[in-house]
Order: sequence, then structure tokens, then C-alpha cells
Amino acid sequence: MRSIQTKLAICLPALLLLTTLRGTRADEPKEIRGRVVDEAGKPVADAAVDCFWRANGSARDRDGKPYDLSKPENIKLFWGHLGEMEPIGQRQPIHTESDGRFSIGDTSPNFAVMAMDRSRQHGGISLLPRTERAEPVEIRLAPLITVRGSLEGPNPGQKPHWTHVYVHLPEDPTRPLHSTRLVSCGSFEAKFEFHLPPGKYTLQAYSQFAENEQFEGELIPNKPFVLESGRTDVDLGRLRLAPHRRYRQSLEAKSKAEGSWNDYTKHYGEPSPQWHATDARGVSKDAQVADYRGKWLLIDFWGLSCRPCLTTGMPRLMKFYDDHKSQRDKFEIVSICIDCDGDLKSMADLDRALEPIVKYVWDGKSLPFPVLLDPTFRTWERFGLSGLGTVILVDPEGKLVKGDEQTLAEKLK
Repeated sequence: MRSIQTKLAICLPALLLLTTLRGTRADEPKEIRGRVVDEAGKPVADAAVDCFWRANGSARDRDGKPYDLSKPENIKLFWGHLGEMEPIGQRQPIHTESDGRFSIGDTSPNFAVMAMDRSRQHGGISLLPRTERAEPVEIRLAPLITVRGSLEGPNPGQKPHWTHVYVHLPEDPTRPLHSTRLVSCGSFEAKFEFHLPPGKYTLQAYSQFAENEQFEGELIPNKPFVLESGRTDVDLGRLRLAPHRRYRQSLEAKSKAEGSWNDYTKHYGEPSPQWHATDARGVSKDAQVADYRGKWLLIDFWGLSCRPCLTTGMPRLMKFYDDHKSQRDKFEIVSICIDCDGDLKSMADLDRALEPIVKYVWDGKSLPFPVLLDPTFRTWERFGLSGLGTVILVDPEGKLVKGDEQTLAEKLK
């Protein structure tokens, strides 16, 4: 089963492959200070520092103007600079001062930062501190190693229309929602090339086989690799992509084309659609909206690929549930975990995946309300959801009502 960090990376649409995620919990550091030094411990001036890099150079043309990436020809020009390392996580490039010191803000949701000297010949990585008042980090540079390879598949020799890879750092189980992504690299030649300091990494890859289609191929499983000191080049060879098991956007497009898509926002005042579940906790897996007649019902749709759901959405509903415990005879919250990839087969699978979330994000608290699991596309299609994190309110007669938990709080008064 794929990890939460992998699911968080998979959920990104194509355009977000060129950017980095933002948003953080209030208690996470918002600014990191540190110093970059060489192998002898001497300060390195004008080194670039960032949490996320791309191996396609700058997204600017020869005149310094940003590429219009809405045009496919410009993406091809941009991705043509294979192997050119460029920091992209910050709105403005961060470089070290003459004494090697730097300050970098908005590091969430990453837990590591990488620095490279001006020549892009030396680089280093340091884990980010957990709190804002921690000691400054030190990044010690070492000679970079060139990593290259190519992709094909799913048939032997089949060349995808384009490919995109991520380089990930080893996952930290104590930071389950932090991004392990470090480098991205896109190509219309089914190749990748990047430069990294010695260490352990994992390669994640996607492909598109035909123009104007969604992701159709992926590397299963992700490929781990180790870069040892003293090496200058590492060739990972030709890696075979497998057919993408499922992709929600493709299923959604097919559903709309066949006329089976149901947008719940167009049916307020009407009976709520029926969800689909294969397993449940706190209620029968066969329970439906009708079983809650006489009560207000708040339905929360979430998943392991939704960072906002896990960091803010679910804790917010858990607090609401506890704050209104004296009124639970008037309402219920049902949370439906949707896994369109089909990785979660049972509640036991979901519970195992949630263990680090419960321990390190939810302060040891489990979900107090009923949880349903749908590893199919049926619930998504029946409600016509626009995304995970959607909250729907149903009145005591079983009809859809516009609003969320704030609306429910007013109703309960």
C-alpha cells in the first residue's frame, strides 16, 4: 500500500508539478535560519537555498521573461533544459550572504532544505527543525552526483508523450504529513537528469501516453537509490512504467460524458444521494442517510491524499463533535474516507495508515464519529464532489441543505 506521502504527491494535477505546496499548521516553523559551509567548514557565499528544486532550469526565456506555460510549446522549451538545477519553492530566490548565512520562510510542508553553490557543483541537505525557536541549521556542501535515466512502458519500447519524476527523501514517520519531495524533472523525451549530494533517495515517476489525456502511467513501486560519496555519475537505466491503476480525473470525465455524474449543489432541498461503503467503524457499512432521519447529518468527505483534511478539517470536526456532545441526540457526523486508488481494502488498512496521523498530528485522538470507507468511485460520482474536504449538510428529513458545521451550529441553537 502506498504511503500517505506518496498519496499526497499523486493527488497533484499536472500544473502543480511545476510548483510547490503551501499551507501549514500554526505550530510549525515559518522561518528557518542557517548557514552554508564547504567541506572544510568555511562559509559559502551566494549559495542557493530552497526546500524544493527542479531539474529543468529557469522558467524564463533568453530575455528573462517568464514562459507562458499555458502554451505546450513553451513547456517543451522549458523542459528542454534537462539537468539544470533551479530552486523554485520560494517566491524569491534565497542566496547566502558573504558569511554563508541565510534565512528562508514558508518552508511548510517540507522537512528538509537543500543548498547548492553558484556553480551547481556542490550541494548539501539538512533536515528542518520542528519548532521556530530551534537552533540555526547548518548545510555542509559536498560534490554533487549526476543521476540520469529514461522511462518506457507499459509495453517494451513504448515512449510516453511526456514524463515527470519526483525525487523524494526518506520518509520520517514522526512527520507523516510533511512533503518528502525534493526535486522535480519533466521531459518530452522520456528522460530525467538531476544533481544531488550523497544520500538515500526514492524516485517517483508519471507519464502521459497521448496528448490531452490525464496521467496514464506510473512507476510501481517507486525506485529507491543510494548515492555514495566519491561517485560522479549514476545511471538508473531504463525504468518500465505500469498502467496507472486509476486516476480520479479520468473517471470523473468518463462519468460526465456518460451522464451519470450527479452534482449535489444543484439539488438543495431534495433528498440526499446515497453513499457507497465497503467497510465501516461506529456504524454498519450498510447504513445510509435514511438511518439518520430525525437528526441533522453532517457528511464529511476526506481521504489520505488530502493534507488540509488531515491537518485542519478533521481536527475541526473532532472539536465540533466534542463541543456539542450534549446535543448529539439532535445531530450526527459521518465521515467518509474515499480512496479512488483502491489501496485501502478495509478499515484495518485505514487504521494502519492513520496511526502516525493519530500519534503525531491529532495528539493521540482517534476519530470519535462514525467512519465509512469507499475505495471505489461510486460515492464521488453519486454526490458529484468537487474535491476532498467537502462537507455536506442534510436536514432531519433527509434533504440537502446549503451549509457546513457553522450552519449546523446555528441550527442546534
